Amino acid sequence: MKKISIIFCALFFIAGYAGAEEMNSNTEIEIIIGSEKAEGIVYDNNAGRSFLELLPLTIKMSDYNNTEKIGKVGNKINTKGEPEAYDPDKSDIAYYQPFGNLCFFYRDFGLSHSLYSIGKVTKGIEIFAGKTNDFEITIKRK
Repeated sequence: MKKISIIFCALFFIAGYAGAEEMNSNTEIEIIIGSEKAEGIVYDNNAGRSFLELLPLTIKMSDYNNTEKIGKVGNKINTKGEPEAYDPDKSDIAYYQPFGNLCFFYRDFGLSHSLYSIGKVTKGIEIFAGKTNDFEITIKRK
């Protein structure tokens, strides 16, 4: 009976560990900004998966409202089934559907309709904040 209990516990642990891996299915990305690099993750949601299909992607970024850097990706991101409003925080990556903009928030912002969460910059958001002129970025899977 003791052996069965040990085997059961081992199987339970392995199954739980495998399940935890599946739950964290975010995709790591690299964001190249001139000679600098930032890192991020793209969430496993409709908008995130749709965005990943566009990678690698190079776009021109500009500042908007001293809060975010934005660049056009067009209406290529599927937002079906996503919440229709979103309150981004510093480091969030989002998609603003009306203008087809990819947004990198370097400051906190408020609830916005037609803004969809895509991911988060995990390292290097200060690079975005430090840019005062338009610049180009390349985003690719890590």
